[in-house]
Amino acid sequence: MKTIFNTKNVDAMSQPLFLGKDLGVQRFDIIKYPVFTNLDSKMMEFFWRPQEVELKKDRSDFKEMSDNEKFIFTSNLKYQTMLDSVICRGVPTLLEYVSNTELEACLMTWQFFEKIHSQSYSYIIQNVYADSSEVFDGIYTDKEIMKRASSAIEDYNNLMGMANNKSADLKKQIYMTIVSINILEAVRFYVSFICSFAFAENKKMVGNADIIKLIKRDEALHLSNTQEILRILHREESEGFVKVAEQCQDAAIEMFDRAAQEEKEWASYLFKDGSIIGLNEVVLHQYIDWLCMSRRKSIGLPYEKVGKNPVAGWTDPWMQSESVQVAPQEHEITSYKIGASKNDLEDMDFGDLL
Repeated sequence: MKTIFNTKNVDAMSQPLFLGKDLGVQRFDIIKYPVFTNLDSKMMEFFWRPQEVELKKDRSDFKEMSDNEKFIFTSNLKYQTMLDSVICRGVPTLLEYVSNTELEACLMTWQFFEKIHSQSYSYIIQNVYADSSEVFDGIYTDKEIMKRASSAIEDYNNLMGMANNKSADLKKQIYMTIVSINILEAVRFYVSFICSFAFAENKKMVGNADIIKLIKRDEALHLSNTQEILRILHREESEGFVKVAEQCQDAAIEMFDRAAQEEKEWASYLFKDGSIIGLNEVVLHQYIDWLCMSRRKSIGLPYEKVGKNPVAGWTDPWMQSESVQVAPQEHEITSYKIGASKNDLEDMDFGDLL
């Protein structure tokens, strides 16, 4: 039977990331995977509040937008709100199975920032729209958003309630849930992000874009979390997931392909009545192809070369996570006992997070 606090002392250095012994005392002087401690520290350094961004001009900008522009902006805002609601509750589904203290702490901090993101969308909606309830209620009645919600939550729902199941099926579900989280952070937000930045490039809804830029910066770290988890599970035999990852490879690729198709369909839905200056459906479809292959490559899945990023250049000031990289010496304490598998953020490639 699982317990919230293990009364027996556990050797932290011998514990796997998942499905080891239940955790007891939270101690951070013994670190097996310092990459998660560094990511946790960087997330906390980036603390921010949406109220720091002024939205008065956005309210007036929205009133002057065309009906088509209002549709694109509002649809994306509703979609973003749904996605962050999912991930805010989705990340904790893993906590029940985590047996590594630094990963546990990292996931807790991650969830806290997803809550800030959800609060940010509420802040935007309350400041831009006369009736915020109309926007929130519209999320549930938008068939395109609900279709994507059903796809996004499938693996979280499958994982819930399996705590006492130690079978191979549980391992596969944990793995596929991590892949699902990776895809949500790596792919599902990005059509809406690009649209937000395109409006700002046209001097519209700049306050909203400033908030989205802060969210994008956080999501780069959250994506790094999933990528590092998956790389460790793929590499370390002691974690017990190497064969599981091999068995799930085709399913993981299929999940990426499905998300790509859904995002392309979302782009087509957004631009069914017109485009934004400097951005259109074709460009977004090309961007999704490039993005998905980049994300697959970053976690060691087979990928195809599909050309260059079609929105590189004008999106760089908005998309670059200039402050994401963390040198291990910034936070690493010399008294830490470092595990045999050393993973420092200085070795990570953040180029694919753009």
